Amino acid sequence: MAYRVPRLDVLVLIPESTRKQRGAATVYRSGAAFELGLSADAARRLRSLREEMQVAAAKTIVDPAKVMPAFLRYRGNMYRHIPQDAWEQRGAGVEVLIASGLYGLVGSRDPVAYYECSMAEPLPPLGKLNRWWHDHGLPEILTAFLESVKPRLVVDLLSLEYREAVAGYSDALSGIDVKAIDFPGMGRASQPRRGEKVAQILRTGTL
Repeated sequence: MAYRVPRLDVLVLIPESTRKQRGAATVYRSGAAFELGLSADAARRLRSLREEMQVAAAKTIVDPAKVMPAFLRYRGNMYRHIPQDAWEQRGAGVEVLIASGLYGLVGSRDPVAYYECSMAEPLPPLGKLNRWWHDHGLPEILTAFLESVKPRLVVDLLSLEYREAVAGYSDALSGIDVKAIDFPGMGRASQPRRGEKVAQILRTGTL
C-alpha cells in the first residue's frame, strides 16, 4: 500500500548529503510521500523537472533501478547523528523533507537512487543546481505542498546553498510558523548539531 502524507504537525527541511549508501533496500512504507502531498498540477510540474534533471544528470546516477528510502541513502555527518530508531519511531505528525540536487525535494521515506550530484555543485549544461531548481519553480512546489498538508510548524535546517534552492517558499504562507535554525560560524562543524536537532524533533515533535 502506498504511503500518503497525513495532516502534519511539524515538518523539517534538511539538505541531502554527498556521501551516500550504495545499493538497494526494501522501501519502507513504499510510495512517493512528497509527490503524493501535491496537487495534480504541482505533481506534474515536479515530475517534468525531475525528468529534465535526470537526463542532464544521467552520468551521475549509478543505477536508477536500485533504490532505498532517502533516510537510509544519505550517510553524511548530519545523517550519522540521526539514529535509525529516531526515523523508525517518529511521531505520526512529523515528516522530514530533503532538498536534493537530483530530485528537488523528497520525503524521508521516498525511494531514491544512488547519484553523485548535489544542489551545491554545477552540472553542465544546467549550471549550479540550487539556482536551476529555484529558477524552475521549486519554491512554489514546496509552498503548494505546505498548503496541502498544513503543518503547524516548519523547521528549516537547510544549509545556505540548499536554502537558496527554495528561497521565497514561505512568503505566501498563512497560518504556518516557519523557524529557520542556523549555526553561525560553525560551517561543516554544524552537521552533528543539525542531526541531533532532527533526531530530537522526530522523537518528540518539539524543538
